[in-house]
Amino acid sequence: MRYLMRRGRRLAAVLATALAAAVLPVAGPVHAHGDRDLPTGPEADAGILGGGKAHGSTPRQTRPNVLMVVLDDARPEAMAALPQTMAWLGDGTAYPNTVAATPSCGPSRATLLSGRYAHNHGVLHQSDVGNLDHTRTVEHTLHAAGYATAAVGKFTNNWALEQTPPGFDHSALVGGGYTDARFVVDGRQRRVPYATTFIGDQVNRYLDGFEADDARPWFVYTGFTAPHAPWTPEPRYADRAFAWDASPAVGEADRSDKPAYVRKHRAGRAAGDAIRLAQLRTLLSVDDALARVREHLDRLGERQDTLVVLVSDNAKFWGEHGLDEKFMPYAAAYRVPLFLSWPGRIPRGSDERLASTVDVTPTVLAAAGLTADYPFDGHDLRGEVRRTATLLEYWQDSHNGGFPTWASRVAPGERQFTRYVDLAGEPISQEYYDLEADPWEMVNLLGDADPGNDPDVTADAASLSAWQRCAGATCP
Repeated sequence: MRYLMRRGRRLAAVLATALAAAVLPVAGPVHAHGDRDLPTGPEADAGILGGGKAHGSTPRQTRPNVLMVVLDDARPEAMAALPQTMAWLGDGTAYPNTVAATPSCGPSRATLLSGRYAHNHGVLHQSDVGNLDHTRTVEHTLHAAGYATAAVGKFTNNWALEQTPPGFDHSALVGGGYTDARFVVDGRQRRVPYATTFIGDQVNRYLDGFEADDARPWFVYTGFTAPHAPWTPEPRYADRAFAWDASPAVGEADRSDKPAYVRKHRAGRAAGDAIRLAQLRTLLSVDDALARVREHLDRLGERQDTLVVLVSDNAKFWGEHGLDEKFMPYAAAYRVPLFLSWPGRIPRGSDERLASTVDVTPTVLAAAGLTADYPFDGHDLRGEVRRTATLLEYWQDSHNGGFPTWASRVAPGERQFTRYVDLAGEPISQEYYDLEADPWEMVNLLGDADPGNDPDVTADAASLSAWQRCAGATCP
């Protein structure tokens, strides 16, 4: 998968994932239907599922705690601003070839929490949060299995902050912003000086409460606003500089092959660099907040019993193809970081498989020894499934600025086929990139005015149509 691997080489020093990946055996399914399904006998005595520790006569924990950290608009390259966090998660597995199934905040977060593509969970637009079936989520399944649960920070777009999301015992939610941010903490409103700092501290407060019952595992969803706009850094980080080796796609000069909506944008290297620096400066505070969470887990004696997931909902352009947003079928918008850490249970290294945000919930629940009572579209990333291609999809959304509806079949290192449709579902244009010869997506072979190099997309178009209707095991 040369395309993404080439880009990933620049991050090698930061990610520290030089070892080859190993795959853990998948625990047998344990359905989330109360204590009758908890392990018994020798496996329970050995703490086989969670590696739990004994505290005197206190029953030992038999499943892992889960800390899910969701960044907002973070690219894999942005992990350069999280050195403490990368050191922490370096004992686990990095997935450098991870894509956001839908590069749009609300739909992507619904995918992260449900393990389903947007066309199945129904959150197609930012305002569609009411379409999400909250009985088909990771938090519902974990809570039904006895987990204590909390949501901290940004949950999803257009969520009423006063309402604790279903499946969570507690919530401390924010709609966005950095300074003087409005939070609602378990029904009580408060203003905080700097949102990122408060999110980390609030996670630790919930952990203190949960650890009063040490035998009960917990799930904490932690959604940072960073590195989303308005990119307000802490004063101490306001002038921090980061070197940049920009790709050839940044400030792309000839975009005559690109769709008309792309050519309307004019972001060059200077604009891209401004966004990049602003994002990275906000992430430095996330790194500090997560360092405090890590230290708190150590004080509580819970780090060995905690599965940590770090991911982003989508990425953001830094001037590639003249663009400065997301929502579009180019790698700079859909490639996201993904890390898993569970000391002694998740192998150290880098797993090069093609992963998707649709895999996060299946992986978490499998690690906990649980199965949901609904079908996933994704896969357990500790298992044997290795895709060669996957589905990306997006629906036109006035909240996002009216970018057109599209679906894409992407086979990293090989090719990508994208089809745009109008609001009536009629095809309006197509893109095709030979990612082996053109890893930076510079030449759309279906738009370069050279019919002699047009590929036959019949098979790709047919599989894309099938994937747009897929569910469960029929999904890529």
